[in-house]
Amino acid sequence: MNNYRSVAIKAMAGRDLRSTLFSMGIYIAIALGLIVASIMLYTYVGGIMENGLDVMPSSETETRYYSERQQTPEPMLGPLQWAVYIGAVYITLSASMSISRERDQGTMEVLFYGPVDSIAFVVAKFLEQILAFGVILLFYIGYFLILSKVSNFALGIGFFKMLILSLLLAGCMASFGMFLSSMTRRVKTSVILFLVFIIIFLTVPVLHSYFMVNFPGNVKGVLSVARQVTSYLNFLVSWISPFSYLQRGTVAILLSSNIEFIKSLVFSLLYTAVLLAGSIFIFNKKGVRR
Repeated sequence: MNNYRSVAIKAMAGRDLRSTLFSMGIYIAIALGLIVASIMLYTYVGGIMENGLDVMPSSETETRYYSERQQTPEPMLGPLQWAVYIGAVYITLSASMSISRERDQGTMEVLFYGPVDSIAFVVAKFLEQILAFGVILLFYIGYFLILSKVSNFALGIGFFKMLILSLLLAGCMASFGMFLSSMTRRVKTSVILFLVFIIIFLTVPVLHSYFMVNFPGNVKGVLSVARQVTSYLNFLVSWISPFSYLQRGTVAILLSSNIEFIKSLVFSLLYTAVLLAGSIFIFNKKGVRR
């Protein structure tokens, strides 16, 4: 049975990946990611020029600016992070439709007449999303290598750590999207759920930051309640949102903390495993029929 399952996983993942690569969605996501990265880097370079600094290639892995005050940042890190965010959002949207689309179209019933079970089906869908993100990442790597040569911004160790982290982020995003998809029977419902959660994940940290910065801890009345509520919501979002796992890893990279970086990788893997197991459980409960 395990052999049949592996064959089924390979066949379904290959079929879905070919479909993805021959669609426009993935290339639109790649283009948006590269545009955002380019704008960020252009702004960064403009700021350097305004301050009269020169970018010089370093013999080390970091880029150095030679001026009165010497610095050693990794300017490619921020643009890569936002490009990864955009690619990951595409993966989440695609994953959120992956199960419900098959169920909605009735093709799932046909698949389950063959050597396909819930584990094979969910794993195949997940594998396809990871492979699709790998394609996105290859475009990003090529682009940043070119930018590095043109701009003299060296690709430091943090950049390569971010690449590793982004693959695990893709796993978190794909598993989250599939978890949403497993709960619905219609593609439209899956997309609505996806949009609702994305809005929540983006707005809650902003609201939390706003209340923490603008209102002191001894504030009274409604503002005190709002401050407390946003704190609780932000805590929940920090563990539920797949974006937060990339953020933790990014902070660890910026702080050069290998321990925290490894912890972020482990938490990302656990998050992915739990949601995939949840997807399989819900999938079995709901069945394959429309």
